[in-house]
Amino acid sequence: MAEETQYTANTGWCSISTANANLDGTGAGLGTVLTGASNGTLIKSVMIKATTSTTEGMIRLFIDDGAGHINLIREIHVPAITKASINPAFEVKLVLNMTLKSGYILKASTQVANTFNVIAEGLDWTYYSNGVRTDTTQFTGNTGCASFSTANTNLDGTGSITIIYATGASNTFKGSSVKSITIKCADGTSSPGMVRLYMNDGVTTTRLFSEIFVTSEVHDAVDKSFEKTIVFDDDLDLKSGWNLYASTEITESFRITVEGYDWKYSL
Repeated sequence: MAEETQYTANTGWCSISTANANLDGTGAGLGTVLTGASNGTLIKSVMIKATTSTTEGMIRLFIDDGAGHINLIREIHVPAITKASINPAFEVKLVLNMTLKSGYILKASTQVANTFNVIAEGLDWTYYSNGVRTDTTQFTGNTGCASFSTANTNLDGTGSITIIYATGASNTFKGSSVKSITIKCADGTSSPGMVRLYMNDGVTTTRLFSEIFVTSEVHDAVDKSFEKTIVFDDDLDLKSGWNLYASTEITESFRITVEGYDWKYSL
């Protein structure tokens, strides 16, 4: 796109749980994930995360033009998984890079009555109209650092969760890009369990988007304690004012470092 293009992060989401076997976009339980902005929206990716054990089935994604046409665009197979303290619930990330027309709606449904969070990573675009500039984007480094140790077995965002990354204020920044998240056990020994990552809309809603299995590790002079780095290809773009949180399945200490940056435009 042209150099005068300006982007604003647009994170959309919904929770779906009503069984719907239809392939034509009819029936109950379709969730609205994201609506195209005035100039359109680029949907970079869609993350799907179960918050319960799953029965084998399907997640379906639709495009609704708002005029009576609802087209099925993707079906995602969901395997049968029994959620346990050392077994994460189903999750998948789809790279779409799909342009959504203004007013068109990305929707989702589930074949079986299990609960899923569906999260779309979107970018709205506008244009600087006075001329083409190559130096209008301004970046501000944003590093999140947090520690937590309180056991929490919940997958619905309740219980003890800790903020690990706060995006820049929406009245200043257009969005925030997360490059990586590094998780490190601060205890000498880790037991099998889970670290969970959540998105929060900055108001009242918190939803799980990933679980990281923690392996059993014994730290000594030559052996590392548990560590895991999640690198987001092409970054994870978050809406300004949204935040990331984390929790742990069992009572062990973890340190999290989030590498990111906020962006805005000088003109």
